[in-house]
Amino acid sequence: MINKKKLRSDLFKHIDGIALTAPLSCVFNGNNSISNLLKKSNEFILDNNTLKSINADYLNVTLRLFESQGWLKRLLIKENVIKVKSTTLGANLFNQANLYNTFFLFFPYLINLNFNNPESHKKLNEFLDRFDELEKKTQNKTILKHIEGLILGPVLVALGMQNHITIESNNKLIFNDSINNENKKFILRLFKKFDLSNDEQLNEKGIFFYKRRAAYGVTVSYMPLFAKIEILLFKDTSNILVRDKNGNELHVDRKMNVWGSGGAHKLYFKKIDEIIVEIFNRPIELQPKGIADMGCGDGTLLIHLYKLIKEKTDRGQNLKDYPLHIIGADFNDEALEVTGENLSTENINHILVKADIGNPNNFNTVLEKKHNIKLNDLLSVRSFLDHNRIFEMPNLDNFDLNKIKTNSTAAFSCNETNIIFEPIVFKIGLIEHFLKWKPFISKYGLILLELHTINPNICKDNIGKTLATAYDATHGYSNQYIIEYEDFIDSARLAGLKNNDDFEFNFPNKELTTVSINLFSV
Repeated sequence: MINKKKLRSDLFKHIDGIALTAPLSCVFNGNNSISNLLKKSNEFILDNNTLKSINADYLNVTLRLFESQGWLKRLLIKENVIKVKSTTLGANLFNQANLYNTFFLFFPYLINLNFNNPESHKKLNEFLDRFDELEKKTQNKTILKHIEGLILGPVLVALGMQNHITIESNNKLIFNDSINNENKKFILRLFKKFDLSNDEQLNEKGIFFYKRRAAYGVTVSYMPLFAKIEILLFKDTSNILVRDKNGNELHVDRKMNVWGSGGAHKLYFKKIDEIIVEIFNRPIELQPKGIADMGCGDGTLLIHLYKLIKEKTDRGQNLKDYPLHIIGADFNDEALEVTGENLSTENINHILVKADIGNPNNFNTVLEKKHNIKLNDLLSVRSFLDHNRIFEMPNLDNFDLNKIKTNSTAAFSCNETNIIFEPIVFKIGLIEHFLKWKPFISKYGLILLELHTINPNICKDNIGKTLATAYDATHGYSNQYIIEYEDFIDSARLAGLKNNDDFEFNFPNKELTTVSINLFSV
């Protein structure tokens, strides 16, 4: 019988490795003042003098990743002044961090991995050859587990998305005709190397990882961004998140990102269902006139909620007399187009509005003028969007800073000057954001599914139990703002919002909350 707890821990460490290989390789590629300081266990100060040749904000993100692994202690004293001290564990790893450089060079091939390419096996076999050499150079289990994840994750994702393999009832691997013999040989070599199969038959460990191949998807989808780590740390970052001429994102494989997150979203939707059913089973005169999904994406959530209400609630039995307004809002024209197509396919009457999460007033104005619907007459829902709003520097003069406290350690990048802002700035920014929405959710509330970071001291004690390090890398490097759950809830409270304890859900648990669901009301 396999130890699933141990395998799950390995999977999480694999994902850490995918996120950490690039920054470790970049910081410790050759001699520089910061890498030399980190290799020792002496305390040192980073200030404007020592940071003049490096982008301070992205370095702060990087140091926090290292802190979350227990490799250093970091204290932000004030803007652009950081006190740093490597731990013994960290100094030991940092002195071997050059070993990551060899594998970082494979990023271009892993990012574009496609087993329909008959030549894919060449670079992948070279990677495994280098891994064999790595095992002779170091006994550091963390490094070995990270690099194991760096090859295993992208391969499993590619196999999952491209449907190259069928697993028979006896767990035998059946390769389809689109994959040539040499690529097939590499996959079998990889699976055997990491004890996932016996010949062409998956063992229990192999079944465990193959079933969870989508778990790697979100972090692997950000490898194009990680590949630009030298730009993030040392060069002009103003164009780091640009799109191509067709509007496609270049820093993330969005199709892969959606594929990878799909399984987890099903779990969260089940909890949102509990809230929806309760609301739409109330007396009809106390129910909202409909649902507004800000950041509707492809319309999946709206379709799910409409069907749920229709099939599982009292309102669903009275839609003829009390029709349900279904509002899809997004800033992206393509997303609105896809949402419209998907809703129409399901024969769901709907309204589409181009709107910005940072400007609910305009969203409401468009709804009123064009459709005679008030945003406040609807139940607002959104998922994983608030942390991805465009940063606006808050007006600190509007707040009594003596009454707003934070223990946040979050590190973000949000400005072309690359200055490090203190965490209190982002907390007040979130308070302002909630205040903008307050007039438009005062009647029926807001269901908010959100992502969070956790304190690095908690993270380091739970390596293998949380994906916080990977989340901090993907979001910290792409100008998104995931703050600790405690500050998130406190920001809502300070904005005058209440969360319903009966509909508060924390994943994986309250101590390690990286995903939350709340029903906020006024």
